[in-house]
Amino acid sequence: MKRILLTSHGRLASGLKDTLEFFLGQSDMIAAVDAYVDTSSDYLQQLQRFVDSAEVGEAIIFTDIYGGSVNQQVSAMVMESGKDIPIVTGMNLPIVLSAAMTDDCLTAERMESMLKECQLQLVKMSSCESKEGDEDEFFA
Repeated sequence: MKRILLTSHGRLASGLKDTLEFFLGQSDMIAAVDAYVDTSSDYLQQLQRFVDSAEVGEAIIFTDIYGGSVNQQVSAMVMESGKDIPIVTGMNLPIVLSAAMTDDCLTAERMESMLKECQLQLVKMSSCESKEGDEDEFFA
């Protein structure tokens, strides 16, 4: 069974999980760990439990900021485990939704393909030139 971990500073991870479940329905495959919401370090144990129970090819971890403390902590845990669990940083709804909806094994090649597809969805709307008929494509 595929398992996805969302982890972030503050409540971004649980908010993203809530939004994913709006689209996908309730799911046991998605876990969220919010870090630094209080003075407790309980989130570290939650991260470690996910890494310890993760199966290679069936688990993926998303973090909020490249090089941030949450990203560093989970990366160290994965390295220490010796497991080849993909970690994607800069998480957003399109990439996590794509990972959740794929039936494919989460190989490095599949992850690269999903990353490329989702990067195309990051668009500054004011820079898009509207041409006659474009509205039909946009709102289709």
